[in-house]
Amino acid sequence: MRMRRMVAEGVGYYHVISRITGQQFLVGNEEKDVLMRLMLNVAVFSGVEILTFALMDNHFHILLKVPRAHEVDDVELVDKMRVLYGDVKTERLLGEWEAWDRRGLSFKVDDAKEALRRRMFDLSQFCKTLKETYSMSYNLRHAHVGTIWGSRFKSILLSPDYQTLMTVGSYIDLNSVRAEIVAEPGDYRWSGYGTAIRGNALSRKGLCAMVATACIKREVSFETALQAYESAIEGVVERVSDEASETKAAPTHEAPQISQESPEFVPEKVASELADGGTLSLFEMLRCKVRYFSHGLAIGPASFVREFVRSLTPSKDTSRRCDCCDDVDLYTARRLRGEDKVSVPRSRVA
Repeated sequence: MRMRRMVAEGVGYYHVISRITGQQFLVGNEEKDVLMRLMLNVAVFSGVEILTFALMDNHFHILLKVPRAHEVDDVELVDKMRVLYGDVKTERLLGEWEAWDRRGLSFKVDDAKEALRRRMFDLSQFCKTLKETYSMSYNLRHAHVGTIWGSRFKSILLSPDYQTLMTVGSYIDLNSVRAEIVAEPGDYRWSGYGTAIRGNALSRKGLCAMVATACIKREVSFETALQAYESAIEGVVERVSDEASETKAAPTHEAPQISQESPEFVPEKVASELADGGTLSLFEMLRCKVRYFSHGLAIGPASFVREFVRSLTPSKDTSRRCDCCDDVDLYTARRLRGEDKVSVPRSRVA
């Protein structure tokens, strides 16, 4: 039976995952460039915010904010159409609308505009538009027929608190490290963190928005956001000080100072610790495969998760603590079967 998708009322934060059909490795470096461009364009059209992401050879991860819907007037609608469709297709559509108006078919114009507006400020519509747009682009360039995507996308509802956003965001940006493509997440060109440190304005905006949301602030500077996020990637999840988040000056971070020598991930040691039922540091857990973050339905503090569990199963509490790491206190809305809830990627175990 299809699992009910958990959707927030109002503003929602999600970890979104979608895979290529048959786990085929179709998305090479040039394809990732295309997918990344289309992803950012679809986000602008849909009115959602991409906080961070990781585009891999056979799947993608996106940390997405879906804001409250607002009225989109005709001027904004056309601007969004130009971002998604480009000028040529947009002008063709506008020409069709003018022809309908002249023929007294204004209701068709209104229906077309309303259909476009229904695709905005919605998680499922964003994913549908992104996957369809990329499939059409891929098929045109490779003489392929049909969708290249597998089953429907997964989405995990996230609490907008500091621990949850910074932990899950770091986990997403460390995908390329877990896959042993790069040694450092900043070296990967198709991730939110990797593009942000290379100067991409939208990626920097997403990183600042993630840290500002987590700090419950209107905004933070990129320098503040970067320092906080890099601390999280190194396994130190600690809120930035109020002074740092309220100024544009150099950040004054109150988190414990990270050693100049980063911790080392030793796969055999971590695998042995897991086999013995031990606990990992956050640095170690983020470099493992964590099924809680991809199958948990909702992730966050106990109170956040249990509130949503009650909306699904009022008589049964299915929330469970994400064990194996004591550095963060996160819960999942779903009981996961099996012993591989947290595991070392197979390629990293000798």
